[in-house]
Amino acid sequence: MKKKARARKAAPRLTPNDRWDAFARDIFSTLTCRRPTLATSLGIHDFDTELPDPSREAVREDIRLVQDWLRKSDAFPARTLSPDRAVDLELLRHWCRLELFELEHVQTWKRNPNAADVAAWSILPLFLNEFAPIQDRLERIQARLEKIPGFLDRAKSRIEGAVTLWTQIAIDSCGNIPHLFEQVRAVAERAFQHDRYQTFFGTVMRARTSVQDFADWLRREALPRSRPEFALGGPRFKELLKLRQLGSPAESIRQYGRSQLKNLKERLKKLAPKVKPGAKLADVIKEVKENCPKTFEECLTAVREQVARSRQWVIDSEFATVPDSESLDVVPTPPFARHLTPFGAYMAPSHFDRVQRGYYWVTPGDAERLKEHNFASLMNMSVHEGYPGHHLQFVRAHGNPSLLRAALADGTEFIEGWAHYCEEAVKERGLDATPASLFVQIQDMIWRATRIVIDVELSSGRMTPAEAVVMLRNETGMDRLAAEAEVKRYTMSPGYPLSYLYGKKMLLELRKWTASKMGKRFSDRFFHDAVLSAGSLPMALMKKELEWRIREARSAPGDT
Repeated sequence: MKKKARARKAAPRLTPNDRWDAFARDIFSTLTCRRPTLATSLGIHDFDTELPDPSREAVREDIRLVQDWLRKSDAFPARTLSPDRAVDLELLRHWCRLELFELEHVQTWKRNPNAADVAAWSILPLFLNEFAPIQDRLERIQARLEKIPGFLDRAKSRIEGAVTLWTQIAIDSCGNIPHLFEQVRAVAERAFQHDRYQTFFGTVMRARTSVQDFADWLRREALPRSRPEFALGGPRFKELLKLRQLGSPAESIRQYGRSQLKNLKERLKKLAPKVKPGAKLADVIKEVKENCPKTFEECLTAVREQVARSRQWVIDSEFATVPDSESLDVVPTPPFARHLTPFGAYMAPSHFDRVQRGYYWVTPGDAERLKEHNFASLMNMSVHEGYPGHHLQFVRAHGNPSLLRAALADGTEFIEGWAHYCEEAVKERGLDATPASLFVQIQDMIWRATRIVIDVELSSGRMTPAEAVVMLRNETGMDRLAAEAEVKRYTMSPGYPLSYLYGKKMLLELRKWTASKMGKRFSDRFFHDAVLSAGSLPMALMKKELEWRIREARSAPGDT
């Protein structure tokens, strides 16, 4: 007698959200596997011993993958996904289009011979972030150091039509990278027994020699064949801004920068008598600069005090929520990074680090350079880099659970717009609102307005780097070395310098829109917490994020 076949229990039907989550996990897994330095920077340590593949074949495979992800995203109608996932869908498409534009049309990957920098920056998060005992981290660092000679050799094959200025910058970088290697070596000498240290030392020396050999190759082979043209040119720069969804064409953004520059200079003139009655503008600028630390150690102490003060102010004023398990260390800018960092910078913690510990770099200098680190300027920079600026923004972004936002969200107009917005917002609410500090804050806005004009004209090919240095010095009073370092960075990052002031403008418009939607329920803290917890989304997508967050807030109990 035949037994009746048992009916198989049907597998649970996957929802659109389930299918999307699986797709997002696959993208994230592929990206972190193919880009080990990205994985390390995120706090994923499965690939800490690897370096990326610098070959042209790897670039072609990247293009194929990104095209495939963009095509597959069409299978997910936004209306079928939860609101946060619908924003992630738009983020993926936004990122894919920009990535393809870079890989296929801009092709920085073959025009910028910065492979030694890539190798050096792959070591830095392993060195700084205390995710494991130092001996463990040094083992991972050694594995990457061992791969640097082969990595640099393979990178040569992708370089074609290198930009002359970028090649010179790459050569300079090769001269600074040994400073990082020396810091790592010194730590290893203390951490390892003699025999183990000797092995590590040999690896460091081979990596150092390979960097020097790469610099020699750049001088001998790449530099003579390099080309002076670095700019995207008008049409491609226009396309870049369109893909970034900034909402305005290049010329409108440039005109905004020009008008802001004019208005801000008038504001500065009106404020000057409040800083020093009866004095000329140039004398006020001189007096503010001369109220500066006498030594770099005094400078670091002042910055640490300002960071602590601004952090407490954010909490006490309820400007925004400061999460637990975060900290910000103020340290000198590492020597290998100083040639492109004239004032200071911020190094964010890894996304998945349990303790969110960031680093605020302050660049040392001689007595004249310390004037740029005057006390009024230091507070403005500390707000920008620390609380409630970059550090708070990144540690709050790292609390968002989306894998795609962790890997892909890099909206510079929000990241820099937020930090620049904070400079003025804290003073409007009473933090360090002295005439001298307000004076410096407006000076920094003039700097950001100047950046807009330079960015558009430099990236469009209408301005040379030398002309950009002259404009930057004339409009801001910046010293020559600092202005040259600034402009070098501008040439390599079209569309980034304009993101500060223009991003702030977009953020203020979003704040006004949010207030109109929320009515009496609106508060600074709601708006700030909403954008901070959304991750580093492009501003065009931040509005979509706020739409569902506002609906959620308005439907909460107690709403009228």
